[in-house]
Order: sequence, then structure tokens, then C-alpha cells
Amino acid sequence: MVAAKALTRRHFLASGAAAGSLLILPRGLRGAGVRSANDRLRIAVIGVGGRGRAALMGLADEQFVAFCDVDEQHGRTELETDKKFGPLLAQGKGARWFKDYRLLFETMADQIDAVTIATPDHLHFPIAMAAIRHRKHVFVEKPLCRSISEVRALHAAAKAAGVVTQMGNQGRASEGIRLAREWVQAGLIGEVHRVDTWTDRPRAPWFHPADFDPDAQPGETPVPPTLDWDLWLGPSPLRPYRTGIAPAFWRGFVDYGTGSLGDMGCHQLDAPFFALDLGSPLSVEAAVTQQYPKTFPAASMVTWNFPARANRGPVTLRWFDGALQPPLPVPGFKLSPSGGSIFYGTKGIMGVTSHSASVRLIPETRMLEMASSLPPKSIPRVVGGHFKEWTDAIRGGPVCGSNFDYSAALTEVVLLGVVAQRAHTRLEWDATAARVTNHADANRFVGPGYDYRPGWGI
Repeated sequence: MVAAKALTRRHFLASGAAAGSLLILPRGLRGAGVRSANDRLRIAVIGVGGRGRAALMGLADEQFVAFCDVDEQHGRTELETDKKFGPLLAQGKGARWFKDYRLLFETMADQIDAVTIATPDHLHFPIAMAAIRHRKHVFVEKPLCRSISEVRALHAAAKAAGVVTQMGNQGRASEGIRLAREWVQAGLIGEVHRVDTWTDRPRAPWFHPADFDPDAQPGETPVPPTLDWDLWLGPSPLRPYRTGIAPAFWRGFVDYGTGSLGDMGCHQLDAPFFALDLGSPLSVEAAVTQQYPKTFPAASMVTWNFPARANRGPVTLRWFDGALQPPLPVPGFKLSPSGGSIFYGTKGIMGVTSHSASVRLIPETRMLEMASSLPPKSIPRVVGGHFKEWTDAIRGGPVCGSNFDYSAALTEVVLLGVVAQRAHTRLEWDATAARVTNHADANRFVGPGYDYRPGWGI
């Protein structure tokens, strides 16, 4: 009887994923509340501390069967004693804990339906590839990967495996990003020719100053007894343990992260990418502050040039970070401190806040004038956020907004900007071949750009 139930359950989940939006579930399976044990998806959470906490919250209605984190203190003990997250971990009573994701898949692959990955950037690709090889549905935090070559390989593997995918840029499931696209398509600001985007990063508590050298400290630093440093390094080069890298500051180092652009680009570029159907750029160039060999710059301005498409003309997209900010769209306007985007059209200006949280016409007097005549809502809305959107899609609901078909293309634009930061020159881009055509040396940054340590399946 147990075997029959398991077979029926696996068949249901597999057929639901294949059917896409054609499968309509009964109200009892779609509504809020605790699901029956046989209906809940069996989730493995890899990377439990940090952004993994969002997965615990967003997937609380499912069944946690495995947790994996290389740091027992940061990824387990702190959460178990937390009043908010302790009960969520307790919901996974009987779930197994691992430090090595490879051992997790080796011992539990047949007991898992889906995997969330919230590790540092350098581990996204090998873990996601392992999950896809086992035909598990995958949720990967942004950015999807650390290099363009990894993004393309991961996208192709997921497509071949037929798994349901989602990247964790939550703004893609928001109301604001839908309004931005509807307003642009309705012509509220005319034909958009330029978009300025920005972030306040790099800054504490996620980044050191750009001139910080983690290897400058003398001698060996003892590895905390709760941390497996070798597993944390994964496929990246061997380096003695440094307190200045883990658990928080890895984003600013080229061996592990993608800088402030890779960290926040998938959030701030999401609205223009979706609203304007940007696709791939023809060229990109970056102006940066002093570049150090181990870190990303303290500030940069990156410019992408996108060709005209059937429904619009060419678009210039600009990125500002660190101490750099775009010019004000109108006198007295206050830029959102954490970041956002400003759309410039032939008939007006529109602003979108960080993570596409809200959208307004600029200046505010124009917003008030148009408030009663805004275009109707035409794009389906997401109810319950991007985690529920993913689990609904696994059960046969609509395709996720940030599925790999979409998020791979968005991440590639972001990472091409990172390539320009590291190459220090204007680059012409052949999207079909995934190659820089005017500076062959820059292709080493297209990917992978570093040697993988053996033993990680890549």
C-alpha cells in the first residue's frame, strides 16, 4: 500500500509539471492552510541560514525532508533557537541534516521532489546541476550563476530534464512590475529610449571596502568548529579560512560572488527587462573605480545598448552603484535610497522602486492627473509570492514568472555587465555565440573564468 501511494504521488507531481497550466486542481488542493501529508511537496533546503530563511517561510505549507548547511552554527543552531524560525524547522520533524549536498543527493534523491538553493553564488551552479541531474524541481536564489557559461549550461540542463524552475528575484512576482509593463505597453510615457537603474551597494553588512585583502592577515585563522570550510569553498580555489569572507562578505570577492551588480542587478534590472522585452544587448561598457585583483569595484557605471525590436526602438540601460547615482529625472526628486529604476520615454517619465515594489509616473503631479485613467490590469497577478508560484507550477499551475527561460536571460545581461567591469573596456556581444567579438581576452570572464576544483561534478 505504501509503494502504491508513493507511485501515485510521483505520477501526479510529474504529470502536473508536464501539463503546465492545463491542470486545474480542486479548490481543496489550491487553498490556504495545511496540506495533507500525501499532497505536500517533499522539499530539501540547501543553504538554511541567510536567504534560506525565506524558503522556510515561503514553503511552510510543504514538507521539509532534508536540510543542508556547511555551517552548523549559522545554518542550524541559530535558527533552532529563534522564536520565528525554530517552529518552522520543527515542522520538518524527522528531516535529515547534511553538510555536504552531494551526500544528500546520494542518500535521499528518491525521497525529494524539489530543492531550494540559497548558498553563496559560487555554489549555485554545482548544486543546481546536481539537483537537475536527479530530476528535482529547483528554486535558485539570484543571481542564477556566477558566469554566463554556467547560466547557459544550467538553463539547457533544466530544459532537457523538464523540471520546474524559479530564480529568487521576488520582484518578478510583484504587482509593481506588472503595472510597469502595462503602463509602458499602453504608451503612458511614449516610446522608452533610456532607463537608469541603481543600488546603494556595495556597503556593510554585505561588503568590505574594495581594497580589503582577505589574505593580508598573517598566519592561519582557526576554522570555527561548526563550519566545514572545505565544503564552503566547494569548486572554488583553496584558501585558508578567513573571517573576512564567510559568512557574510563573500559577495565582494571574485572567487565567490559577483559584486554589487551581480548581487542586486537581478532585482533592479528586472522591471526594464520585463517591461521592455529587452532581450540581449549589442554592447556593454563599464566605468569603474580602482580595480583590485580579488574584489569588485567600490563604484561603477555600466551601460548596455539594446537594439530596436518589433514593438520599440533601441534602448540604453544604465547602472549606477556605490557612491554613484543617476541624474534626477526632475528637480527636487528623491531617489529611493536602496535602488530602483527610472524610465525615460518620449511622452513622460516613470519610476520603479527597488525590487519592483511600486511604480509611479514622474513628477507626482502627472501621477495625480492620470490616477483615474490608468490602463486596465491585463497581466495575471501572482497570489502568495514567488515560492508559492513555484510550488503551484510544480502542481501544474501557470509557469513561474522567473523560470529559467526568463531568469537565465536576465542574469546573462547582469553578468555581461560584470564582465565589462572586469574587462575595463567597451565590449561588443554576440548573443548567439555567447562571445565578445571585439576583445577576445574578455571571454575568459564570460566563463567560467576560473578553474574548478575536482570532485564537484563540474
